[in-house]
Amino acid sequence: MEKKTSEKKIRKIITLRAPEDEAFLRQSLERSGGRLLKKLPLVGGYVCEFSSETDVSLAVRDEEKRLQVEDDLEFKLCWYPFPFFHPPRIGWGLQRIGAPQVWEKLKERRVRVGIIDTGIDYYHPDLQGNIKSGISTLEGQHQFMDDYGHGTHIAGIIGSSGRNVGMTGINPYVDFYVVKAFNEKGKGNLSDIIEGVDWLARRQVEIINMSFSTTETNSLFQQVIQYLDRQGIVLVAAAGNDGRNNSVNYPARFPQVFAVSAIDKYDSLASFSSRGPEVNFCAPGVEIPSAWLRGRYEVKSGTSFAAPHLTGTIATLFNYYGFLPPGRVREIMFKGAVRLPKLEKEQQGAGLVELPRIIS
Repeated sequence: MEKKTSEKKIRKIITLRAPEDEAFLRQSLERSGGRLLKKLPLVGGYVCEFSSETDVSLAVRDEEKRLQVEDDLEFKLCWYPFPFFHPPRIGWGLQRIGAPQVWEKLKERRVRVGIIDTGIDYYHPDLQGNIKSGISTLEGQHQFMDDYGHGTHIAGIIGSSGRNVGMTGINPYVDFYVVKAFNEKGKGNLSDIIEGVDWLARRQVEIINMSFSTTETNSLFQQVIQYLDRQGIVLVAAAGNDGRNNSVNYPARFPQVFAVSAIDKYDSLASFSSRGPEVNFCAPGVEIPSAWLRGRYEVKSGTSFAAPHLTGTIATLFNYYGFLPPGRVREIMFKGAVRLPKLEKEQQGAGLVELPRIIS
């Protein structure tokens, strides 16, 4: 008996040169056997699924003047598992950036932080009080509950309240706006990220943490990043875990984004950390304790967890001074960074930002 194989579907983002061509797009999909999954109003795009590249060609054949096709890029999370069940109340990373030294100076002002990730455990006692809203952009999922753990860990670093006599985050005065754009296997697509970006922008978040990466880019991805920058939203991303020179991934590679590499407890670059001229800052990213699923805590490593150290630092900056435009944030952060003697410039950028140096 012949063994049946299931072929992976191909996802594309198709934009129209003229909005009135939607009917034409639907006809093209019907002709090629393609399926329209959802609209992306932010970029005037349509996420479409095909059985093969041949079907894609059939759908857009000789129609370059009416349709533009981009890959629905796949992203990966920038982390390594390292289970640990009895974390300290204050992680070493928070100690290293000097977070406890400025807690008494924090105000009641809430900072609106967007997280695009695997969702969040909204029942976690150290997080639930800081969760303002959330959405899932994944097909067939309507809840933003984290079923992978990565997003919960990110949120815990930025803003755990410590109310459960558990972990305390860098800035407990944050309001989380959470986008679940990565599934239970830690996989995500550009289209789901774009939909999440649109949702976050309409809720006027001040910072967006992006602890994911891809080696590829396209015009739509660049367009979205430029849009967020024009909105005055500060963007922070993990540099990536490729562990080589000139290996900073997207979105960290975009000039509008703060790219963060990872260091260990000894101020050495993590062996897995990407590095390159695009790196802006380094931050703790090895054996980082934080919140986990079902109210637990675990330790993880990756540039995924260096990025939220910088996000939490910027949230603290906003708490103390009020909202600042991205250019002013960049200026203050560069002045507050300490160059680490063990690292080259492409490994650390301006260096490690220590909170007592920018919160006076």
